[in-house]
Amino acid sequence: MQLTYHTDYALRLLIYLLSHPDRNVSTREMAEFYGVSVNHLVKVAKSLTQGGWLVSSRGIGGGVMLAKHTPEAKVGDIVRYTENTDIVECFQPKTNTCPIHRSCDLKPILFQARRAFFDVLDSFTVRDLARHPNELLALTRSAKRGKSMPA
Repeated sequence: MQLTYHTDYALRLLIYLLSHPDRNVSTREMAEFYGVSVNHLVKVAKSLTQGGWLVSSRGIGGGVMLAKHTPEAKVGDIVRYTENTDIVECFQPKTNTCPIHRSCDLKPILFQARRAFFDVLDSFTVRDLARHPNELLALTRSAKRGKSMPA
């Protein structure tokens, strides 16, 4: 399974915010740090705000912050929110057009694989994504000063 850029950026956005817990952070700041499209990151932030994972504010000093519950949320919940986890057509009975779905043994195998994937993600919280917030903060400060980031 490959995660979409939307989910990748959502998780990176959460990591960045975990390392800046006491202030609103602009999407422009995060986009510049990660070297990604501001427009795409704005869409991601809007989606996470609509889902209740972030709190946003406008104006001078505005930006986004983690909602109070977000650090304790399961990573799997974020991925379920941002991804379509129906990895094959037959997972959606209303739109399924596969002619062999009634006798196919692939579906239960893929259900089991998806369950295992989310079991692992559900064993971690969003807070676990940034176990070293001081190191992350140092990286962001270093990047702001124009120093190259360590590999």
